Amino acid sequence: MVPRPDTAIPELLAPAGGPRALIAAVNGGANAVYLGLPRFNARRGAENFDPESLRRACDFAHARGVRVYLTANVLVMPDEMGELLALVADAWSAGVDAVIVQDLGAARALRESLPEVRLHASTQIDAHDPATVRQLERLGFARVTLARETPLDRIAEIVRAGGVEVETFVHGALCFSYSGQCLLSSAIGGRSANRGMCAQPCRLPYDLLIDGTVVATPGRYLLSPKDLAAIERLPDLVRAGVSALKIEGRAKAPEYVAVVTAAYRAALDRFAEDPEGWSVLPSELEMLEEAFSRGFTDAYLDGRSGNEMMAYARPNNRGVAVGRVVAADRQRATIALERSLDADDTIEFWTTRGRHAQRVGPLEVRGVRVNAAPAGERATVAVERPVAPGDRVFRVANASLAAAARRTFEPASALDVRVAEVDVDVALKVGQPVRIVVRAEGHEGRAEGPVVEPARTRPVSVEDVVEHVGRMGGTGYRPRSWAVDLDPDAGIGFSVLHQVRRQALEALDEARLRPWRERLVPASVTPPDLPARAPAPATPELVAVVWTPEQAEAALRGGADAVFMRVVRPQDLLAAPRGVWPAFPRVTPQGDVAEWLRAGVPARALAGTLGVLDVLVRAGAQTEADWPLNAMNPWAAATLADLGAHRVWLSPELPGALVRSVVTRSPVPAGVLLAGRLELMVAEHCVLAAAGRCSPSCEACPTRSRRAALRDRKGFEMPIVVDAAGRSHIYNAVPLDLARVLAEVVESGVAAVRLDASVEPPEEVRRLIATLRAAIDGGADARETTLYEPSTTGHYFRRVS
Repeated sequence: MVPRPDTAIPELLAPAGGPRALIAAVNGGANAVYLGLPRFNARRGAENFDPESLRRACDFAHARGVRVYLTANVLVMPDEMGELLALVADAWSAGVDAVIVQDLGAARALRESLPEVRLHASTQIDAHDPATVRQLERLGFARVTLARETPLDRIAEIVRAGGVEVETFVHGALCFSYSGQCLLSSAIGGRSANRGMCAQPCRLPYDLLIDGTVVATPGRYLLSPKDLAAIERLPDLVRAGVSALKIEGRAKAPEYVAVVTAAYRAALDRFAEDPEGWSVLPSELEMLEEAFSRGFTDAYLDGRSGNEMMAYARPNNRGVAVGRVVAADRQRATIALERSLDADDTIEFWTTRGRHAQRVGPLEVRGVRVNAAPAGERATVAVERPVAPGDRVFRVANASLAAAARRTFEPASALDVRVAEVDVDVALKVGQPVRIVVRAEGHEGRAEGPVVEPARTRPVSVEDVVEHVGRMGGTGYRPRSWAVDLDPDAGIGFSVLHQVRRQALEALDEARLRPWRERLVPASVTPPDLPARAPAPATPELVAVVWTPEQAEAALRGGADAVFMRVVRPQDLLAAPRGVWPAFPRVTPQGDVAEWLRAGVPARALAGTLGVLDVLVRAGAQTEADWPLNAMNPWAAATLADLGAHRVWLSPELPGALVRSVVTRSPVPAGVLLAGRLELMVAEHCVLAAAGRCSPSCEACPTRSRRAALRDRKGFEMPIVVDAAGRSHIYNAVPLDLARVLAEVVESGVAAVRLDASVEPPEEVRRLIATLRAAIDGGADARETTLYEPSTTGHYFRRVS
């Protein structure tokens, strides 16, 4: 059955962390794969590809009708842009079909230096509203991967707006913070998620403190979401009109890629055949659980973000429940099985003393040694640690499923799982060269061999030709039809048939892969020129960004030249003191901004998303691009200037040694975050909900007004601010303080320096601003000035990984 237009099946996009995972994805039914090279990709810890294996991967995928997307989805330092362009040029020459990009400057440089490259916007750009997607279209992106937090109704709205393809995640791990907006790993360990080196601190244990006291929570993994599994929502996603469904997992094993890709391929194919009668099969859900699961959720699709989406009890694979211990001694345990169990499986016992995993090993059922035990039986196993009756047992590695998955990518025969069918034409005419022609998908490959001579013994038969020319194993082809023109007395060596068949298939490969192999790229690619800009005045503007009207008034009293107050609702603007401008947050649906502007357009504003920047600029506000827009290089600054930004605040991950190289080539003035607690995360989920005191109205929630923090394993306490929309903002435990290098910062040419206030009381805000004011007015020689104790200089003196 051909699907109706409103149920056109999206591309299934699977991860390929390495060559085996790529084969698994292709054979599992992916329409496209995404992969990375060792540099400039957001999973630098994955196996990844080198230039030669990338070329082979592209050929393998293209021969099977699968597209290949390169991940160049990290922020790029000013001195790295040339290397990035060279890497992409080589990858484009190797045959990739698109490049996934986070850095706006990289997108600009690619568009100007390699205009033929197709650009996809990474989810790291944090696109979650129609206005942002429209901006990305203007910047030359052909596809946008939406933030995982984008609900279904907004996905459909974005698709209806048209202009670019829309891609959304359908399965895999969820970050706690909006992607591209997380600095937690960067701040506490120097390994940046925006640079491909996330250490996953969200999967570590934390205590929740409210007013300085640890409160009871369902578990200690307070930043660890369950995994996304939207297989049951495929009809909704297909009907929303998305162009691609993306499976997360470049750091996962190829077995995982094989199982998950195959499950979604089967579900999508069944939906295409019968949209009205479709439902997910229990076996598909079981396969996904067995592959890897922290528990599954689809909460964001419905706009939900409560405790139901969190894996508080454990941050890693919990597997599937297989039963409970019903009897045990020091050496053995008997398990009442709810699922079958294999001797090679790995199970985990959940005991009162903790959890431990082990291989099952020999099984006994009713006194008989067996290799596998069915559901409903009682199986006895040897135990490596003490267990007790009532303990739950989970399978965390399914041996038979893993073995089946490996058969899709490890044996040589796996290369023939997904093949192109060819029509074969063989001519064996005495006195003429042997000729083999193979045709597939409108392409042709032909080859000729030596002249056919009369047979000296037995002539070649049609059956001989079909058998020997038809040996196409490992080539990616399978014969579909035969046309054999054979003289009855023709003789030919079978090795000749093998050789000519191989040459014909190579010629067919060449014809089919010609669109990629004939690509021309410049011998050398350099970043586009940006004109130098005159340095800013010697006295930079002193800016404060605050949360409350009281902090705003204190900043003005302290001597701030400009104060921006964070706003979450339109009425927040009404409470701001005169002369205080709105700072729109990192997560602001475009409709909310339009509602704010109905009450009047502010003269100045701070924009945290591309969509907000667009709306404010079009309304006539003098708008500054906030640092969450991740301007790390002058090309990113130039892009934001093109979009109307009057000032660009540089990424706090940019080291001080490179600030001048950005400032002096930015078309608009640039500012630097000088002090304050760095906002490490912004998340839809309210961390305070773990305390079990969740109010139905975030705005009226009394817990929000109390002092809250997360305490890590080293005792550091990270303050939490939950805004009126219920979003969590998590701040660094140690404040940033660059006052001692103020002279150096000013000398680099910045037009403004800034204090970001978070949980500081108003009087403390006034003191901090007054101290900075005195340092600036005193000629910026503040080598002895200290704002905070203790404090950090962030990445000013250390280049982030």
